[in-house]
Amino acid sequence: MMPRKELFCVQQIKGFTLLEIAIVLLVFGLVIGGLMGPLQVQLESLDRKTTVNEIGLIKESIVGFAIRNGRLPCPDTDSDGAEDISGSACTQVYGNVPWATLGVGAIDGWKRPFTYRVDMSFADTIDGSGCADDDTAGVSFEICSTGDINVFDSQGGNAVASNLPAIIVSHGKNWAQTSGSDEGENEDNDADFVDKTYASGGSNNYDDIVDWVNLNTLIAKMVLAKKLP
Repeated sequence: MMPRKELFCVQQIKGFTLLEIAIVLLVFGLVIGGLMGPLQVQLESLDRKTTVNEIGLIKESIVGFAIRNGRLPCPDTDSDGAEDISGSACTQVYGNVPWATLGVGAIDGWKRPFTYRVDMSFADTIDGSGCADDDTAGVSFEICSTGDINVFDSQGGNAVASNLPAIIVSHGKNWAQTSGSDEGENEDNDADFVDKTYASGGSNNYDDIVDWVNLNTLIAKMVLAKKLP
């Protein structure tokens, strides 16, 4: 009897062609690209919401500081979180939010410090400076005081708010890296600022978030706290 031979069937494995791989990668790229757009929009929206909430806390803390100290805090000019004041006046009127002094967050949604600008007559230690009324002991400003900060809807545009004592700015995701004049107005160290609708892309890009200490609210809370008559 002849020995039985076992037959082994070798199955050929067919690989993908370069064309098939390229098509798969293309489809995969389109899918990922379609998902990334909405995800980036959602992340941007979350960062902006976080920043707006943080600015709200900063404003409350600034008013609380004024009630306790009779003046607004000076800016932080050396990035240590503490207000910088020399003698009776701020070292500078423009700098970062003094987050350590106020006990608030140091950065916005994009991990950048907040810009803070204050009218010196609201932040110095001179009683009632900048006002002709009788000075109130221990308070830097009076009921009749007005600030020197103004906000417009574009550079050289229409007024949005005037005579403000203090303002806070987040320069957004691009940190004022565009060439737009409106964003540039918020980083040139003067008393004029721009607050307008968010716009993404192009020469009209504007992603700054601007808010301020309302003068009437500040005065009202100082009166309520019996710091002003």
